[in-house]
Formats: sequence, C-alpha cells, structure tokens
Amino acid sequence: MIDIGVDIIHLEPVVVVAFPTATVVRTLAQHGEAIRGIQEHLLGVPIQKELKALRFRAVEKVTCNHERLARIGIEQQLAAVQESHRQDQEDFKKLKKFVTSQFVQRS
Repeated sequence: MIDIGVDIIHLEPVVVVAFPTATVVRTLAQHGEAIRGIQEHLLGVPIQKELKALRFRAVEKVTCNHERLARIGIEQQLAAVQESHRQDQEDFKKLKKFVTSQFVQRS
C-alpha cells in the first residue's frame, strides 16, 4: 500500500486569502483521482502478471479436467466393449455346445 498525501501551502495568511469551498473541493477531488490513478497503475503492473498466470492455471486445470473426464469415458466404453466381447464368446461357446449336442443326438 502506498500512502500519498498532499499539503496545500499558501504563503499568505488564510485570513487574507479566501479559497472558495468549491475550488478546494474540486482540487482535492482531482488530486485524489490522480493519486488513485497512480496507485492503480503501480498496483496493476504485478497484478496483470498474476492474473495472466492465474488464467493460465485455470485454463490448464479445466483442460486437465476435460482430459480426465474424456479418459474416464473412454475407459468406461472400453470396459463395456470388453464385457460385450466376453459375453459374445460365452454365447458362442453355448451355441457351439448346443449345435454339437444336436449333431451327436442325430447320429
């Protein structure tokens, strides 16, 4: 945090010089705005780098998450195909046994 203050010094006594209130308020507002702009600029420089790094990490995390979900989906599909193949082999063995038994009975 940077603390910047502004002192208004006038060489003549305040009694002799009368500043209109609107002028003082407007000047202080302008100074405050300028100071906030400087502070935002100074603080914004490293923040931009951090934001870029944060965005990169977020994109990387989302990408990794999508890749993980895709891998899980592919593994599930592979398991289903393997189970279907195993079931087909079992059904083929049963069919072969049935057909063989029908030939043996007819002979």
